[in-house]
Amino acid sequence: MNSNLATITILVTLIHVAVLVVMIWIRVRRTEADRAPGESKSRTPCTVCGEPATHWSYDGLDPNEQRDGHTGRSYSTDMTYYHPLCAAH
Repeated sequence: MNSNLATITILVTLIHVAVLVVMIWIRVRRTEADRAPGESKSRTPCTVCGEPATHWSYDGLDPNEQRDGHTGRSYSTDMTYYHPLCAAH
């Protein structure tokens, strides 16, 4: 009986360690979105000043503009009416 209990304890411990390793790997791995500014040459520049863009902004020129019923904000379903902007703009 003690041998079975020890085996179960070891197996459960190994499973916990494996799950911990996977959780740590998921947490610390680097993705494209995690890169620091200047670390990648593929960053989109701001259309106003050329600094790295942090978001996309709707320009309000879409003739088929949509309006959000909850917030009242206008938006477009066509991405050609969106432009990359930096945090300052």
